[in-house]
Amino acid sequence: MAARHRAVHLDFGTGDGAFALRRARSEPSTLVIGVDASAEGLREPSRRAAGKPARGGLANALFGVLPLERAPGELVGLIDSLSVLLPWGSLLRAVALPEADGLARLRGLCKPGASLQVVFGYGPGDPLAVQALPGLRAEGRAAALVQAYAGAGFTVTARTTSREEVGELPTTWAKKLAYSNSEREFVTLTGVAS
Repeated sequence: MAARHRAVHLDFGTGDGAFALRRARSEPSTLVIGVDASAEGLREPSRRAAGKPARGGLANALFGVLPLERAPGELVGLIDSLSVLLPWGSLLRAVALPEADGLARLRGLCKPGASLQVVFGYGPGDPLAVQALPGLRAEGRAAALVQAYAGAGFTVTARTTSREEVGELPTTWAKKLAYSNSEREFVTLTGVAS
């Protein structure tokens, strides 16, 4: 199926699939795949994508279950662009600590030169396991992230991101986080797979 499309985009940790569906709709020549560790949230976007085009169906959108611990799986080396937007749980730990194994698994999905966009955030109101992650505004934090991603085969830049910018991300979770009363800091990493 990938051969029938100009490019393949993977939204890793897609949640309810809103971002993947929007991207598929706006880029009909791109195969957009949304994967998540939980099948529950994928039922509705899968149903919508499989519908008739006249009813909003998208032949270029696919959804599947793929926890980070099983990646890259059958998607090894297939991806032209990768997004990880506002992850949670093990995916958040992998991109925020960051964990070398998790980043290597994400890199294994990508073709050389694939673009990467990662946006994550957390704060004091989050569960204790999340609060234990390193502070996002700490001295040298951006440089440490850039170096760790380089070790996994990504060339990235890192910057702090405002709530307003997060609110502009076309995901359901972004709206909830951006407009919640919880204090959170956010980081965006963009770059390419080497």
